[in-house]
Amino acid sequence: MALGHRARAVIGSIAAAAALGALLTGCSTSSDGTAGAPEQAVEVDPALRAMLPGELLAESTRITVGTESGYPPFEYTNEAGRIVGFEIDLFDAASDRLGLKYTFHDMPWDSLIEELYASNVDVVAAAMSDTAERQIESDFVDYYNDSDAIMVPAGNPEGIEVLQDLCGRPVAVLGGTDPEDHTSQQTALMALNEKECKGKPITIKLSGTDAEALEQVQAGKADAELTQWSTGVYNAKQIGSGDVFEVGNTEIINPTPLGFRFLKGDVELVRAYQAALQSIIDDGTYAEILAKHDLSVGALETATVNNQPQG
Repeated sequence: MALGHRARAVIGSIAAAAALGALLTGCSTSSDGTAGAPEQAVEVDPALRAMLPGELLAESTRITVGTESGYPPFEYTNEAGRIVGFEIDLFDAASDRLGLKYTFHDMPWDSLIEELYASNVDVVAAAMSDTAERQIESDFVDYYNDSDAIMVPAGNPEGIEVLQDLCGRPVAVLGGTDPEDHTSQQTALMALNEKECKGKPITIKLSGTDAEALEQVQAGKADAELTQWSTGVYNAKQIGSGDVFEVGNTEIINPTPLGFRFLKGDVELVRAYQAALQSIIDDGTYAEILAKHDLSVGALETATVNNQPQG
């Protein structure tokens, strides 16, 4: 991107900090430890750093990263008020490899893409699924393979095990009314209502956060929640004593890569992060981060852009 665009993104995001929520800063040379990086420091690779756009090579430069910190284990706020999680660790390690400083903006899910398109953030790190529809306006650097989970009360009293079991039921999901704010899980429910559930449509109950969606299930306002598998498994183990929710499905549903999301055409930054991610895959840092968060099941062997290997 041109320098003017990048400068506007940095300046605009700082000016809008109060509106966008909490700030978290990190970098390879002055990390405050908030991102929970691997014990072994990730060193800068000069060859990879040289792939960055020229305007990002100044030592004082930071990029801005949008996230929504209510989505464990990818990103969440710990007891000390710090944003932590698998995706935070991973972005931190890739940025360390590039020697690139960054600032996280914590904001509602339905603000993330608007802020990306307005150039108030340079990248979104929020466990976003890389889909063909989103690739029209964005480019993804894929870092993980995930699928969907049907969250139900412990004991699964309604016997919900497959997507078709949701027909005719109220189902909570993270999402929004604007098509740009639809999650892949919301889109999946809408597709069910057009086909398998057309005669008995699902009542889709939109929530601003994953936690709010689970609260609807716990309060009996929804029979289930559709979320990402890794988040569902994490919440089933962590909430209460692990006896409040469970994952109803045992079969894989809607397998999809997740990725860091960039503006379409931000080629140099995309290629730099793809190469940095591949570098930490190759040296074992990626596997270490996955193991730390008990997410090794979704590991990638090759970093991809828009779900396509890079030459």
